[in-house]
Amino acid sequence: MTNIYAATVILYNPEDDVFDNIISYAKDVAKIIVVDNSTKHNKELITKLEKVLSNLLYINNNANLGIATALNIGCNKAIELGYEWILTMDQDSRFINFPHYLSCLEKLKADDSIAILAANTNYNETMKLPKTPQCDTKEVVSAITSANFVNLKKFTEVGGFDDKLFIDLVDYDFSLKMNEAGYKIYELPFIYVKHSLGEVFHRKNLITRKVRAKIEHNPQRVYYFTRNYLYVAAKHRQHFPKQLGLLKTLNMLFIHQVTKILLYEDQKVQKLKAKFFGLIHYLSDKFGKFTL
Repeated sequence: MTNIYAATVILYNPEDDVFDNIISYAKDVAKIIVVDNSTKHNKELITKLEKVLSNLLYINNNANLGIATALNIGCNKAIELGYEWILTMDQDSRFINFPHYLSCLEKLKADDSIAILAANTNYNETMKLPKTPQCDTKEVVSAITSANFVNLKKFTEVGGFDDKLFIDLVDYDFSLKMNEAGYKIYELPFIYVKHSLGEVFHRKNLITRKVRAKIEHNPQRVYYFTRNYLYVAAKHRQHFPKQLGLLKTLNMLFIHQVTKILLYEDQKVQKLKAKFFGLIHYLSDKFGKFTL
């Protein structure tokens, strides 16, 4: 059943739990392609994986080339090896019921309109695990990269992931390209994945003094999000005018998010500076890797 399925996971200076995350799916696919963007050598982890996985292919980039380029490397290698579908994974994601996912893919893959199948990355321990595969689907406009099964023929058709983005909104842009090509993205609510969505902080509002839990990103990620969102919005606005309208985009990036930074977050000056550079680099067509 799995001879047409590969998986790729992108490493970036991984933590110790990455081994268990990868093992949660790697043994059930024909090939696991590990693409390493780390700035440190992960010899111990790779050696440990090689001892238990006979299907491992390790590609060391010896530098951080960005998530888009790394995903393209993994997907193109899978195409070269003759695979039809690939599972794209973040290093911090772990499946709860991966065999169920494979069973659902077997049932759904004949539908040529499907470009991406996405798992439920909002899993928590209160959710009841189905005893048998539940392959209910709901159509979505976009899906995060982790835990997606991607049709590699359609990946090639839309030109893969956009290397200009480096990180942030790589998955959103890819999803929108699939929509524009007339393909569908389905989420399977009963395929569960533990996935880290960011660090949660408890922040006090400077005006109301109320404390709220907030997911925050560091200034470097604020830069990439600002620059890349402007680019992705302009790129896809014609097909998605309601979601990516110019005024809506500017309001979200420079009014709503700036207000949130000023009222709740720390590193205010650094994050405002990051937004400024993100805007300037978008306007000057400067993309790829940039370190604040």
